[in-house]
Amino acid sequence: MLAVLDAQRAWFASDEHIKERAAIWRDATPEECFKAVAELCTEAAFFLSRLSESELDRALTPDPLPPDTIQLLEAICRHGR
Repeated sequence: MLAVLDAQRAWFASDEHIKERAAIWRDATPEECFKAVAELCTEAAFFLSRLSESELDRALTPDPLPPDTIQLLEAICRHGR
């Protein structure tokens, strides 16, 4: 069981997986990309509309940034990068 999970984790983290997922967009026109994104947004809106108010709040509330990430971003802003 752990071997199967480890193999799945490795596959989803691999460059090959990313290249395979990106292949459908490689030759797509901007119009095709826009249409696909619009369809995904419609699907997301449908599923989000089915959530209760508390579930929706939980789903849309971002995870807080870790303190080290906040410090890094503040340092970048201070140095004008």
